[in-house]
Amino acid sequence: MKSKTLHALAALATVSVTVLALAGCSGGGGTSPSGNAGGVIKIGAVMPLTGPLAALGTGDKEAAEQTVADINKAGGIDGKKIELTVADDKTDPTESVKQFNQMAADKSYSAMLASSMTSAAAAVSSSILQYKIPTIALSPVDQYVDGSNAYAFTSPGSTKIYAAALVNYWKTQDVKNVAVAYTGTDLYGQTGAASTKQLAEAAGMKIVLSEAYDPAATDFTPLITKVVAAHPDAFVQWGSGPAPVIITKQIAGKGVPFYVTGSQASNLWLQPSGAAAEGVIGATTAALDPDALPAGAYKDLVEAVATPWRAANKNVNPPEFAYGGATAIQLLKNAIEKAGSTDRGKIRDALEQTDLLTPNGHYHYSKTDHMGLDASAIGIMIVKDGVWKATDWQIDKFKTDAPK
Repeated sequence: MKSKTLHALAALATVSVTVLALAGCSGGGGTSPSGNAGGVIKIGAVMPLTGPLAALGTGDKEAAEQTVADINKAGGIDGKKIELTVADDKTDPTESVKQFNQMAADKSYSAMLASSMTSAAAAVSSSILQYKIPTIALSPVDQYVDGSNAYAFTSPGSTKIYAAALVNYWKTQDVKNVAVAYTGTDLYGQTGAASTKQLAEAAGMKIVLSEAYDPAATDFTPLITKVVAAHPDAFVQWGSGPAPVIITKQIAGKGVPFYVTGSQASNLWLQPSGAAAEGVIGATTAALDPDALPAGAYKDLVEAVATPWRAANKNVNPPEFAYGGATAIQLLKNAIEKAGSTDRGKIRDALEQTDLLTPNGHYHYSKTDHMGLDASAIGIMIVKDGVWKATDWQIDKFKTDAPK
């Protein structure tokens, strides 16, 4: 996906979100619990707002800001307004650690959101523990799922539940042979490919090709040639940034069923892919096609994100990342209210007791599950007339298995 700044949703809100310059953050160290000055609740966030993964970060940022504005407009949390500080990690794990540390070391911050780039969010793992600050990753960091990092949680589902959704769908499509391509330099690609291979083989499918690619490449002819020669019933790519657009265009018309994941659940992949995206199937958040959802509490939560987004973006549905950003703020709000405190340790403890329906699914965090989602959070979508829509299979599944 090409880097492209989306129209800001914050303009719709009557209460603005304060986005502070990091130069103003305190550099004080220490690991003691945070406090709040001036009756505000400070949350820090690090996101890729520039660089090849900017599409992920901008979606997260705008939806998080809108959610903060909505909460503040309604009176805040126990009368305190949220103050959100957003930093750009430039799609660079080293920069992400630097920016994260600047805010986490400041005791006035109660919680953090880690990067939309999986490798960058994983890179701050030791910092999360050093500063003992509850952190929700905006990317699927699989190593955070089991709770071994007591302060690290995720907003998106793990790559494993995305892969499971694909494999379950493939079973209904009589898929026997699977080809997998993935970014060899990023954890998202590596863990996604590993999860797909493991679950597909367990389901009796054969992996006929597993190939890492360079996300900076501009021509994938050698990869596409191998995929076509392998004659797979399904070809899935795990990666983010501009490369998937090129792969989409080069596999189009080759007679190979092509699958993508949540990283392509955005107009910033759809638009540059153009006609080549037509018919591509993806495992994405179940919220991606709000109109397909059955009436109920979950659809209401999804529409609360989708309606202002559409109004600000020419009636375009939100990307997957928007639901992740909005949900991360809602998870922290719920934990702070449950804790009755802005103390870092108490918020962390409250997060582990989360039982909350959100636009991104129903979360049940626990001591050993810091991802908290089940298969109902993931939907199987297809590109129709340049728009992500729920497949007929998914629409039928929603009747009995929508988040609730």
